[in-house]
Amino acid sequence: MAAGIERKPKLGSQLKTVLTDFSESTSAHGPPKIVGHKFVLAKLFWVLLFLTGIGVFGYFGYKLIVSYLSYDSTTDVQIKFSALNFPAVSFCNLNQFRNDKLPKDFQEIVKDFTLQERYDLYGGQSNFESYFATNPTMTPLDIPFWETSTAMGVSTTQPPSSSRRRRSVEKVPDREQAIFDDLKQIYDSPNETASANMKWFSNVGQTTSDKKILLNMSYFLTSEISDDALKSYGHTVEEMLQECTFQGQTCGPQDFYQFYDRRYGNCYTFNSGLSGTYSKTNSPGAAFGLSMTLFINQPNYIPVLSPQAGVKLLIHKQGEVPQISEKGFNLAPGLKTSIALRYLVMERLEGENYSNCTKRNERPLDDSLHDYYPGNYSQQGCYKTCVQMLTIEKCGCANPLYRVPARIRTCPIENYNCVEEVESSIDYENNCSCPLPCWESQYLYTTTSSQWPSNNYEPYWKQSMQSRGKALSKILNDKTRQSIKEEFVNVEVYFDNLNYYLYKERASMTLEDLVGNIGGHLGLWIGMSVISFVEVFELIASLFAVCTKNFCFRKEINANVPNFQLQE
Repeated sequence: MAAGIERKPKLGSQLKTVLTDFSESTSAHGPPKIVGHKFVLAKLFWVLLFLTGIGVFGYFGYKLIVSYLSYDSTTDVQIKFSALNFPAVSFCNLNQFRNDKLPKDFQEIVKDFTLQERYDLYGGQSNFESYFATNPTMTPLDIPFWETSTAMGVSTTQPPSSSRRRRSVEKVPDREQAIFDDLKQIYDSPNETASANMKWFSNVGQTTSDKKILLNMSYFLTSEISDDALKSYGHTVEEMLQECTFQGQTCGPQDFYQFYDRRYGNCYTFNSGLSGTYSKTNSPGAAFGLSMTLFINQPNYIPVLSPQAGVKLLIHKQGEVPQISEKGFNLAPGLKTSIALRYLVMERLEGENYSNCTKRNERPLDDSLHDYYPGNYSQQGCYKTCVQMLTIEKCGCANPLYRVPARIRTCPIENYNCVEEVESSIDYENNCSCPLPCWESQYLYTTTSSQWPSNNYEPYWKQSMQSRGKALSKILNDKTRQSIKEEFVNVEVYFDNLNYYLYKERASMTLEDLVGNIGGHLGLWIGMSVISFVEVFELIASLFAVCTKNFCFRKEINANVPNFQLQE
């Protein structure tokens, strides 16, 4: 080789030197053992152990990453104690309109609906009229619905399927059919020949069922009568509210805000927050709650629309539309119903990867929800808005049983089939986007009841009621003891304690948890730390530098070597 050219070590020996230096100085536990041992078997043992550690770490690291990317959540429960906001309490009479307040033309419509219902129960108008022709002392509306078929003994053959309301049904999935087949061993098959004994139940679901009657009347009312007139036909708070105390102080009609429900008519809310304030409770117990005595006025119930007597009550938060038809519960007359409350708060985890919930100030459905259900967001109100929007889109008008926004036409009776089609065929999962709210509070309750008023208390209570007006005094004097009890509902609402539950969702594994767990497994199986990783990067840089120098040295040699040519 030409003089003056420096000889460099081979690349392999240089790389070996770098790797040896790294193995002897690294903070990782395996490599120093591999290099330091003189015996081949010991070296192989530590190599296998180190590779096994890498494999185990890879397995657990993979499981940790999969767990993190699944975005599971955990719910923590905390019990706290503080003064609590007393809920809004809404009530309606189970009878939508007072019979004595309805105009003559509407009373005729009610009568026609009632007679049509009786025709169906008797198997047709001819059977109905022939029965009363043989019983001249009875009028067509004297017999309750459930006695008609028994009295007649008539056939209850179903009408053609075209006259039946189409029901929303779903076939049992094939994967679940085996489960239902197993259950058949504990059930007897229905008796197909017993339909004649079903009496009036055989007509449930026909086009003149209670829901159809209610819908027909709702169509008529919303298209022919103004909202103010509808409210004037219902029960007033001055009529219903006979006694009221809250936290030991007297309350009255001035403390109740009125709203109109499409099913129950006039409804009234205590502690609604609409005045700018709402009450708090600093002490538990019935003495620090709301107590009301409500007069229901059964003689003015409309028969076909009011098969039950009493009051519909709803406990709800301030700032939301009272969905009393769906969430309310009934209170029976002649009883004192005690409602003990518990308060809970749910904080759901925000983020699309978790619950995809709606924040407190956000509204889905492009803000259209405010036109249908103003106030705070609720998932059920969102679903009802979705149904109404689809009804308007497909039928060109609004369903009168839901809230109807301004400037939208209410569907006439001719659109009934279209409205029913939308309601029975809607796919909530695909047609509606209604996530749960990220922050939600609820009032849980337990109810107990007892006879009210007691036999010994009744004379004092009756005397107190008689002093409230001539009309009420006349009702009390004309009725028997049992009849009087059937006219009044007594209810008390209170917190049984001031503890409340906070349910708070959190991520089962955060990014910090992932990094910490991976670091723990690194230390356990390989004995590595962050410093060890820095050393690995330093090793890679050293190897790269050696290769680069070797490549440059080779180019230098090639440039300096003389070009000898053989001469002949």
